[in-house]
Amino acid sequence: MKEEYIKKETTSFKELVKNEQIFAPCVWDCRTARAAELTGFKALMLSGGQLAESVAGLPDIGLITADDLVQSTERICNYSSLPLIVDADDGFGDTPLTTYRLIKRLINAGAKGCTIDDTTGIRGWNRWGFAMMNGYKDGDIKHEVVSREKWLAKVAASLEAAKGTDFLVIARTECKLEYGIDEAIERCKAAEAMAKDMGVDVMTLIIGLKTIEEAEKVSKEVKGWKMWPDVMSKNGKADINLDDVIPYGFNFVTCHVFEKASMFGMYVYGKETLKDRNTVFHDEHDMGGMPKEDMPKWIDMGLNYYIGIEEEFNDMAKKYNK
Repeated sequence: MKEEYIKKETTSFKELVKNEQIFAPCVWDCRTARAAELTGFKALMLSGGQLAESVAGLPDIGLITADDLVQSTERICNYSSLPLIVDADDGFGDTPLTTYRLIKRLINAGAKGCTIDDTTGIRGWNRWGFAMMNGYKDGDIKHEVVSREKWLAKVAASLEAAKGTDFLVIARTECKLEYGIDEAIERCKAAEAMAKDMGVDVMTLIIGLKTIEEAEKVSKEVKGWKMWPDVMSKNGKADINLDDVIPYGFNFVTCHVFEKASMFGMYVYGKETLKDRNTVFHDEHDMGGMPKEDMPKWIDMGLNYYIGIEEEFNDMAKKYNK
């Protein structure tokens, strides 16, 4: 098969974060992965919330299944060469064995890492996210999490499943929302200590971090790789400057931008098309000055090479059909 028809090898996410802070958008399908690649991002985050809303038509309250997650992971990884990190929620079960099996399945599907959190079956952004965005203080949000020991068992299962691979486990705790930053730090320290004893890399993530002061506090006790949870803004000002958290070990940062971008674009194109009763606006719109020769990359998903592969197979058949 011609070299240009072969999918590029996916970069190791571990190797990326060893060398620089990685800023990644949340995606939910192949087209959002394509948008991330074309705009220059180096990695992807599969959002459980957006998978629920955009693919399954459900709110982010813990309703999707492990199968939903694995199937979407496989599709995106088969398409994109960017490393994909997956929001694996709580591992989709009470026993660490379900977590172990899920991580193995995600690795086989092509993912390069995942978060594994300490939530219960009653979870999800739609339950607490808006309260967090509106200036909450630790303890303000009622958000039950599992015990430290139960969560660590799932982290252990994830680390064991990842042994011998370049898959990175991100030990994620949401306990700060109700129980405060000190408990979150203790959980992350325990996860780091366990990973060290097991000889496996780990990254930690505390949901609810908002300030540079909190970043500094965490870094004094949690020494390894850390993920900053979804940089946001309020009143036109970003929560933090990404460069400012680098010295504190935050080498992975995510964001949600494609939800609004896709809906706004579809709204504008849809309204103009409905008004004009033709597709001239769509066909001629240059997306803010994009050269015409670049347009096909945003429309055909770069998949036309499949025709070339088909032709190669047919040519081989003709050659040997004697």
